Amino acid sequence: MTVRTTESPPAPRVGRARLRSRLTRRAAIPLVLLLLALSTMFLFGSDRGHFYRSSIHDTVTANHMAVAENLSPKHGFLGIYSLTLDDHGDLSYRPYNRFPIGGYLLLKLAMSPFGDDFSAQIRSARTLMLAFFVLGAVAVYLALCRIVASRWVALAATLIAFSSFWLLYYNDMVATESMPSLFGVLLAFHGMVVFVQEGRFRQLLVKACAALLLGWQVYALLIAFIVLGLARELVKALPFFPRFGRPDQAPEAAPTLGRYLTLGVVALLFGAALLSFNLGNEYFALGGKTPLAELPTARSMFMRLGADDAFNARHAHQLAWPALLEVQFRRIGAMMLPYGWSESVWAFVVDRPLEAESAPGVFTWGIVASGVCLMGLTFVRHGLLLAALALSGFCWALPMRHNATFHEYEAVFHVGIPLTVFSLVFLCIRRLIGDRFVPVLAAAALPIFVLSGAEMSGVEHGAREAVVEAELVQDFEAIRDVLGEGVMYFPPGQRRERREDEKILQEWLRYLLAGSVVLLPKQARQRERAGFVMLRHRDEGPALLTPDNRRMFLYDRALYDASYDEPALGRPIIASDWNVYRKDDRLIYVSEDCVHKQAPFFLFLTPREANESPEHGKRRGSDRMDFRWKDIVRRSDRKCVGVIDLPEHDPASVRTGQLLDGEPLWEGAYRFDAPRVSAEFPGAR
Repeated sequence: MTVRTTESPPAPRVGRARLRSRLTRRAAIPLVLLLLALSTMFLFGSDRGHFYRSSIHDTVTANHMAVAENLSPKHGFLGIYSLTLDDHGDLSYRPYNRFPIGGYLLLKLAMSPFGDDFSAQIRSARTLMLAFFVLGAVAVYLALCRIVASRWVALAATLIAFSSFWLLYYNDMVATESMPSLFGVLLAFHGMVVFVQEGRFRQLLVKACAALLLGWQVYALLIAFIVLGLARELVKALPFFPRFGRPDQAPEAAPTLGRYLTLGVVALLFGAALLSFNLGNEYFALGGKTPLAELPTARSMFMRLGADDAFNARHAHQLAWPALLEVQFRRIGAMMLPYGWSESVWAFVVDRPLEAESAPGVFTWGIVASGVCLMGLTFVRHGLLLAALALSGFCWALPMRHNATFHEYEAVFHVGIPLTVFSLVFLCIRRLIGDRFVPVLAAAALPIFVLSGAEMSGVEHGAREAVVEAELVQDFEAIRDVLGEGVMYFPPGQRRERREDEKILQEWLRYLLAGSVVLLPKQARQRERAGFVMLRHRDEGPALLTPDNRRMFLYDRALYDASYDEPALGRPIIASDWNVYRKDDRLIYVSEDCVHKQAPFFLFLTPREANESPEHGKRRGSDRMDFRWKDIVRRSDRKCVGVIDLPEHDPASVRTGQLLDGEPLWEGAYRFDAPRVSAEFPGAR
């Protein structure tokens, strides 16, 4: 007899599985809400494919994009800020190699698929910065979930802290020292939380090294964490502090102390390797003759550490400790105020965004927030972790005060204080109202964050200026197509241009003309080496090479000199109805009234050596190049200008003129006393 039985899982086990599934779904809800809120950052604002905040926001953006654009194996991955010519006309680099290469490589990867499409490159780079902003918020949310043991409190604290003016204003500034570095700091902080709670030391090491690839600021967090951790472990090991540990527990502190020390050593060695790479490829790229202490990166490092006495004397007032601390507390106060909540406080910032730290009341807010943070950490578990995050801003700003004081965007590294304060405040509210009502806090934080982002999208340079700057980007696409890798001169005193705006434009040139040699106004003595000149006003004529542009115009430099700046041509080699000038490998004919414009020209070129001339020239002892006015001369608004290229060989003399009915209308001769000398540099025309 066979008895069939049907076994089913016990009811309690099914209940536990369903409960775990329900809890998992509930735990995912705050993360989903966080991602939805953060995704709005990619939607707000005007077209990000151009420069639209004419301040340090866009000058820093242009600098870092220029470095990324020039980054290539050709130069040993040297961070090149711009290409220029030295006093001898030789190509030289201006390195901007101060930061780890990781952020630049990611920026290069984001830009490279778009070729010479400036708008797409800028949009892609800004999107990358916003992605780092989002990833940083997610990393700190996950860390706070572990510390405060409440996903809703972590969500509310993260959203409110990331609603501050500084973070929202600079979240799309393209710079490896802003959002990528901030993400690195918060990623390392998450690694510290996991290490303290679960002992995953390798994960902490990996995250710390990954953070160092993105920026040096993570050292501030590591210093605070290691110092506080060592102090705590040493106190726990002392036998006369029974409340922290007993004498028989002292040996157990040794492995923990060893891990703190190991973390510090690994971070130092890895950072030293990155810095050595920067200094090494800079040394060899600059010819291997510059002393290490004189390299641009080394000089920048010494200045940031306070070794530049001239800089210190010039900014003695700003670097004095009272003024320095006041600035830091003001920036902390500004970090505490969600932008969407404080529209009246921030109203004047719309027109003067760089003066946010001067808004009324922010200094008081900074002092109060720092005090609440300091006192509250004694009442929360894992207070050491939050203390390290809160102190990391000071651990960066104070030692690096010679740099951080003058770059207000580095206020974002004080984000640990608002994160800690809001976490403590929401934990207190949770204790008062109970867990059931905690999601209400996050429900209130969501619209504040979204509203803040929406309001911040209006803090721009202005609608008209944004249109103008978008047109500039389009103009430069046409300019770079013509310029290639040539040499361009940007003269001073551009018409209808304020001095500060001209300076900003010069900074943009670093990126917009990356790969070309740009001679700025202070290099006027190098003008003769340029093949092009760029102006902000249009002059129709033979020299104009970008007739369809609207804001910036590129000219053939020799033709422009002949048409509009004749003194730059020097003295004519032949003075007659047509003055004849020699510029490098060209003869330039200039006439004020264009008389007898249809009469043919003749030009005899006598070579220095007979074998230099073509066969027909050898038979008659010279090259004859007849031409008509309509073939080479184009009318400008002011005069007639003609240009003819000399042959490759170097002539000893020229005889030229104009024939009318077979008789010379005018003629002149000139003998070259020395062989032609032409500078050797990319793009020489």
